[in-house]
Amino acid sequence: MQPQALRLSRITISNLRSIQRETFPLSDFTALIGYNNAGKTNILMGIRWLLANFSLDISYFDDPNHPVEAEGLFEGITEQVLNRLGEEKAAEVEPFLSGTTLRVKKVQRIPGELPGNIEFWAFCPPNGKRKGKDWVRVNDKFTAAFNRMFPESIAIWDFEGNQAYTKLMHEIFKPLERKFGGELSQVIEQFTELLSPGSDCQAEEIKAFDKEVNSALRPLFPSVRVELDIPVPTLETFLKSATIKVVDEDDGFERDISRMGAGSQRAIQMALIRYLAEIKKHHNNHYLSRKLLLIDSPELFLHPQAVELVRVALKNLSNEGYQVIFATHSAQMVTSEDVSTSLLIRKNRERGTFMRKRMEDAVRQVVKDAPSQLQMLFSLSNSNELLFADYVLLTEGKTEWRVLPALFERITGQSFALIKCALVRQGGVSNTRKSMQVLSAMDIPVRAIVDLDYAFTTATRDGFLSANDPDITECRNLFRELACHNHLRLVNGLPVNKHSNISASTAYAMMASMPEAERPIRNIHNKLCEQGIWVWTRGAIEEHLGLNGKNEMVWRNFIERSKSKNFVQTLPDYDGIEALCQWIINGSRGQF
Repeated sequence: MQPQALRLSRITISNLRSIQRETFPLSDFTALIGYNNAGKTNILMGIRWLLANFSLDISYFDDPNHPVEAEGLFEGITEQVLNRLGEEKAAEVEPFLSGTTLRVKKVQRIPGELPGNIEFWAFCPPNGKRKGKDWVRVNDKFTAAFNRMFPESIAIWDFEGNQAYTKLMHEIFKPLERKFGGELSQVIEQFTELLSPGSDCQAEEIKAFDKEVNSALRPLFPSVRVELDIPVPTLETFLKSATIKVVDEDDGFERDISRMGAGSQRAIQMALIRYLAEIKKHHNNHYLSRKLLLIDSPELFLHPQAVELVRVALKNLSNEGYQVIFATHSAQMVTSEDVSTSLLIRKNRERGTFMRKRMEDAVRQVVKDAPSQLQMLFSLSNSNELLFADYVLLTEGKTEWRVLPALFERITGQSFALIKCALVRQGGVSNTRKSMQVLSAMDIPVRAIVDLDYAFTTATRDGFLSANDPDITECRNLFRELACHNHLRLVNGLPVNKHSNISASTAYAMMASMPEAERPIRNIHNKLCEQGIWVWTRGAIEEHLGLNGKNEMVWRNFIERSKSKNFVQTLPDYDGIEALCQWIINGSRGQF
């Protein structure tokens, strides 16, 4: 059985730039998705600051009169982790553990405060050994133990300069440090004796320096003496100072990577990420420490094939001892496997930067039984485009999914992307109500387009229409009339496919074409429209568009035809399609 992985499972950030106060749940592989200036990088900065030792200047304070705070919930601190941490360090951490979880927070009260004055606190659970206080300001020993489990993150974004390269190089060459660190230490010990103040073997030149400089200083400042302090290097020091030279293979011209263009720098950064993922395969470093990898727009400047390679590399790293959190604008960086735990980041004047409810949490809220939760997640997660939209349009059939984007653009002159609408195809209409509830729980406006049969078979069950609705009853009577004159089989008053010469979809279209059906179907249509559901009044979309099939060739020919000048005259129901397009636009504005 694989041990529980260490990770930062939740962070609450307060007063950090656009983040007034918001909590963000995190997984092993978390995508932060939002438009430009939504505050995604501020979230990454809050995580980085929690795990590092540096001060924030005034530009990071939303309100300079209040402190910046970052509170993290860390999980996976098992007995195995504590045993490997060592008795002394484990003793510092254990009083603050609640099971395998630990809460810490960092508080900076004054912009530009000295790093040593920034407060670091740990939460003491009610049954802890330290009584009397919920939060305790911890000492350096606790901080050292905490940093052993959760070391400083690796941050890759534009303003980090060469720091990202050096941190990646250090991670890549850690095996070298383990292999030769001992030998280097022996060599360094010899130099330490030569360089250290007070050593019997201190170099004569250093002794002379101290003597002569203090002799010159004494007349100026009698009560003070100075000593030369030369830091002793380690292998880590050498690796952290490493850089990368880029050589043009055509002319042999060599330059430092910092002098390369932004696209070249990002490509080399992501190449190092891919290489790190390769050498960390099967590393399984989930026992003692977990390093966070924070990346702003990993897809930046990369072509589509390269984006996929980087996504796979980051996903692999999330399984090999790293927790990966990244901000992205690309649907390609998020597959269906990770849609449910991705964070939709938005910003407005009232709330600042905030997060919509995760799909995983929204599904759990709406759907109570676990097997159905998985089914619903699978159904919605197959369309990661909905994460990049402010408005979702659910469709029942593949025809709508294929032709509506071109049709909408032809009729309105706008694209779904322009109104920030995602067209999401459902596997069937049985999930329509739950899908709408899940997306509403995520605070995403949602509408649905369904065939006419939905009104009779599912809308009553889902509570959108009454089972005794008079318009439904009137249409059922029309089906009985059709059955008397055609080889049409009814079950519970509705057409079915089995043992019938006429398909159910054809039967609905036949009923909808009867003059007596126009008024009740229009009433049904209006009732559902008011609840965010558009029902095709002629049976299905094909009847409204004049399509004679449901296959790729038919759809492709229709899309090509939509580009012609006289296209609108060829539509059997142009008025209905125009009304649909306006209804879609109204949905993006929150109107019915």
